[in-house]
Amino acid sequence: MFDRYFPEKFEYMPDKKIFLARAGTRYSKIDDPAFLQKINELFLLALTEVKPVVYHETVPIEVLPEQAIPIVFKGVKRVTVFASTLGKDFDELVEDYSKKDVFSAFILDSWGSEAVEKLNESFDKLLRSRFKEGTMRFSPGYGNVDVRMNKYFVKDLLKVEEIEVLESGILIPRKSTVCMIGWYE
Repeated sequence: MFDRYFPEKFEYMPDKKIFLARAGTRYSKIDDPAFLQKINELFLLALTEVKPVVYHETVPIEVLPEQAIPIVFKGVKRVTVFASTLGKDFDELVEDYSKKDVFSAFILDSWGSEAVEKLNESFDKLLRSRFKEGTMRFSPGYGNVDVRMNKYFVKDLLKVEEIEVLESGILIPRKSTVCMIGWYE
């Protein structure tokens, strides 16, 4: 069974410059006060609509099926698997905006992508402070681990009900990820 981690805002709040770069603009080049005000309003709105959580468990590597173990995890003794999400309310917010204001939906979607990455980075740092030397953070869909292994990690290993996994391995809510870090001790 998994543990839950509920992050503080600073652990998932994206850097404005980075999320705007994802959206295709440079913060330093914005010279329209109305545009900047709109961006700031959407940034603050997003912060109110997310309900981020990280579901995680650390297991001996022998527990995992061979097809779930990245090749780069050679020599690892334990693996922390975590599923992070911003929650379904954020998906609904983006969906609502996509029906009436595509630009705002795009900005919110960009914000969410950076927020879930910031959440993963923050949780990664927390784990490394506890477990010390480990592998790089790894997600299914890269290297030799098929993205469809998300179903195994979310449903079989972690047993998370709040995240749906499609047959393709895509996660719902959309701003969700599965990550693993291997530990040598």
